[in-house]
Amino acid sequence: MGTATLQAAYVNFPYPITGADRWLRDIGYCLWITAIVTFVTFAFTIITRYMRHPALLKKNLLEFPNSSYMGAIPISINSIMIGIVSYYDYRASGVWAAFVVWWIGLFFGLCVTIGVVIIQMIRAAEQELSDVAGVWVMTTVPLLTTASSGATLLPFLSTHSTKCAIIVLVISFMCWALGMAILNLILSVYFYRLIAYKLPAQPLLASSFLPIAALSQGAFAIQKMSIYLASYIQSKGYGPTQVHPPPIPMSTLQATQEVIHWMGIIMCLYLLAHATFWLVQAVTAILFKVPKSFNIGMWSFVFPLASYANAWSFLSRDLRNDGMRGWAAMITMLATITWLFCALCTTYFGLYQGSLFNAPGLEEWIGDPDQEGKKGRKAHQSNGTYSMGEPDEEKGETNGFNADGIDGQDHSAARRRAS
Repeated sequence: MGTATLQAAYVNFPYPITGADRWLRDIGYCLWITAIVTFVTFAFTIITRYMRHPALLKKNLLEFPNSSYMGAIPISINSIMIGIVSYYDYRASGVWAAFVVWWIGLFFGLCVTIGVVIIQMIRAAEQELSDVAGVWVMTTVPLLTTASSGATLLPFLSTHSTKCAIIVLVISFMCWALGMAILNLILSVYFYRLIAYKLPAQPLLASSFLPIAALSQGAFAIQKMSIYLASYIQSKGYGPTQVHPPPIPMSTLQATQEVIHWMGIIMCLYLLAHATFWLVQAVTAILFKVPKSFNIGMWSFVFPLASYANAWSFLSRDLRNDGMRGWAAMITMLATITWLFCALCTTYFGLYQGSLFNAPGLEEWIGDPDQEGKKGRKAHQSNGTYSMGEPDEEKGETNGFNADGIDGQDHSAARRRAS
């Protein structure tokens, strides 16, 4: 999802110079194709895994906040949809294909945001305040990403069907409002958790960047929606309280258009200021607890930075502000460097060494007839939280995790049983 979002930042790069702009769009197109291939590959892997081991699906659904990582599915779908309208907007088939993909992303986004929270309220184990982590935000990012992708689709869809564009606008705004409401609740609890229990363990620090992604996606969405609504009101002479009115004066329409546009800009600045606070907090946390080894969770750096850069890029182009343009360009380059670092480390540790994609603790579920059989299944013991035991300094553990980011439990017996 970080790869596809990074291509959107290239498309909205704040310095649209003819040659460089085309060069950046070509790089963004390559990233978009890479994101599609990666998404299809991992989607096939996940489906195969859950079909072979249905017990793992139940385990992941009941383990909150681990289940919130399923939000990456609708986020990736919406990011791919943005690429469709970015590169094939001149084709009617491309616009309608993006329209269909948007509805698919909306469906999965609602399933994650509402379904995961309901399962947590009804079935999952109890949580402690110290268990709260930035990954909880992943339950709200799908709706905000749906809103931003819908806002991106609006100007292209309206050229083919105004009615469909208005439907997308209304649903996108509802997704934005619902996502922002839940996000504010989570961030309030997360902020209090940081004050009360200090920083999370090292393996969880990467998730501290996820609030940046949610707020940046919300900022981009509200600005794009305000621009389209302002344009629609002026071009159609629309008044919400009028059934068959006389023509509205052009001066009134222009004033209304300007007010709505500036309201979107103000909301965008507000959300980006909020995101900047969490950026400072996340960077400070990483500097305070420098990770000792690479883990797959570090991809959580890319998506938030790319979303943050994309929001600033679009705002800087709208306001034509040189300071904002420089800041947006710098964040875009930082997101690119981070993507390159994560891609190289994932290739080396994951593909070459084959040690990155192991999931410790699942051995006792895979191949165990008591877990996977229809009868005699063991009670679910793990609550999926980030509660950790006391650290063992002799083993080099910190907050229940060792230096490699693996929990301090002894899984050797489980591994022998699985083998």
